[in-house]
Amino acid sequence: MNIHLFQICPDGGDAGDAGFTPLANPASDTWGDFAAIRGFFHAQAVDEEHWYAFVPRDFIAQTGLNAAHLIELAQAAPGCDAYTFSPHTVDAAGNLNLLLQGERQLPGLAGTTRAFLENVGLALDPEHFVPPWQSNVLNGFVLAKPVFWRTWFDLAERLHQLADQEPGPLADQLNSVAPASRTTSAKRLLGERLASLVLALDQQLTIWHCPPARMPGAQQLASQDLAALEALRAAYAQYNDPLVRSRFDALAARLLREMDAAPVRPPSAVAAEQRPLSISSAAAAISSSGLRLGGISPVAATDAAAQAARGELVFGCMTHVPLPVKFPDHVLPIYLGESQHDGALNLRDLAPEWVPYHPIVGGMLGNFALRNLILREYPKAQRVGVCMYRKFVSRERISGVPADDNWMMDVVSDREFASQSLEQMLEPGSQDFVVGRTCGFSYGGQGAGYLTHYAHAHHAEDLLRYAAAATELGVFGKAEAEAFFNEKVFFMGGVELGVFPAQFWLQAIGQIEAVTWYCVQRYDTRREGYQARAWAFCAERLGSYLLLRELRARYGEPAYQRFFGQLNLITKGDQKQYVPSH
Repeated sequence: MNIHLFQICPDGGDAGDAGFTPLANPASDTWGDFAAIRGFFHAQAVDEEHWYAFVPRDFIAQTGLNAAHLIELAQAAPGCDAYTFSPHTVDAAGNLNLLLQGERQLPGLAGTTRAFLENVGLALDPEHFVPPWQSNVLNGFVLAKPVFWRTWFDLAERLHQLADQEPGPLADQLNSVAPASRTTSAKRLLGERLASLVLALDQQLTIWHCPPARMPGAQQLASQDLAALEALRAAYAQYNDPLVRSRFDALAARLLREMDAAPVRPPSAVAAEQRPLSISSAAAAISSSGLRLGGISPVAATDAAAQAARGELVFGCMTHVPLPVKFPDHVLPIYLGESQHDGALNLRDLAPEWVPYHPIVGGMLGNFALRNLILREYPKAQRVGVCMYRKFVSRERISGVPADDNWMMDVVSDREFASQSLEQMLEPGSQDFVVGRTCGFSYGGQGAGYLTHYAHAHHAEDLLRYAAAATELGVFGKAEAEAFFNEKVFFMGGVELGVFPAQFWLQAIGQIEAVTWYCVQRYDTRREGYQARAWAFCAERLGSYLLLRELRARYGEPAYQRFFGQLNLITKGDQKQYVPSH
């Protein structure tokens, strides 16, 4: 696919985000981003078999997708005329159409739109226009061929002429503005929504709509709420019943209130998704380790080191203590707790809002910090490797000696490093995944699902709350919540140990972070001793479930077992016991 991604930048000196071509917007005050898109088609020739998108400056912050992720999602659904990536799930599903949504910003917009559409030969009443909610997409969230953009441009040209070149009553309506904002005009609101009209009315287009769950930054609706909105939409479209419309509007208003009241996502995650850092303590720390961001290391070592030097493999090691052994130079230590120090990659610098929650979330916080680092500094990342200061996954067994109290892990004594380097042990090869073997839980001599085991090993209410948050945020639907509770296959460490495709790992960690943030903001949960890391235990199970879901979807079962490696525990001397750290 030949994809052209333009990012509309109000500041002419702004180069935009990595992977996007900046597009200046000379008339942003009066027309918004509409002016830049219209200007592009006036000035540029296009190829009928190429795809074009014109995203807003804050596209990454709104969707959680960078340029590479957007392209990858589109390429996974080839052959469509248009692709949509709208993060505004509540606005899309909770309004019959975006024209009525705009009516809330500027009363009278629906009537102005009706008059405009009549002028161009379309008899359409916004009050009774009920397209599929997925078509309720603003201009800046569409990737499409010229077959889409040509229709858009025809409407845009006529709108521009009527508003700016043909004085009269309709021009007055189009230039009316909201009292609270002189830049919120009818022509601007209508111009922003032209894409939704083309998507809904052109029945010849083949369209793929990106599910909200695939966009970490998108608004997430619980599946039962979305189904209720869809049922009411369909009933109103069929019967035009005012009572049904009233119920639809009431449900949408409640969901919007709940969305507004929900805890916001961690600020550092939003900032990392929005734009890369130009100069950062993270970059300085990486530079001091001998690596170059996105560059070539002067020393060619293992394949992993070469991939890391090119920015294609990012390998992080989570630690809250000084590292007990020397890790390879391409492995980036992420320091937590008292181990943080100046010049290092620290939680306090990469995800500072999480620092107070270290006791209850544990080492998972390092993954949130690593995700922010990758989004900021590694636009070329294809795989992500993760280990802990004393745990890692290797492709092959090394010692063959299981830990006395945890048969899933082999102990690797520091003596082993005399015959084989840790760099060799961590070498991931070229495969997409390197993960430890799965295990299962048991209770009363029988296999047990996640919830049954959790209820007896920890505190059931924690996992119930965590799953409720995951459902509410759209990480999985109502039916999947039951599957999550009953799942009997478990990856120790979830997505915190191993090597993973970057897009999957970034999305999974983003979802886990959102759910965990929701819980720590809402529940003042305190436990003692080993149980103190309550949300860490929950996050591990969600990570395991997301990993299983991905592997089963990609490869089927048991085919994904070809990616099994060996989970290892670094020990000193003859020590063979695993004692969890607090």
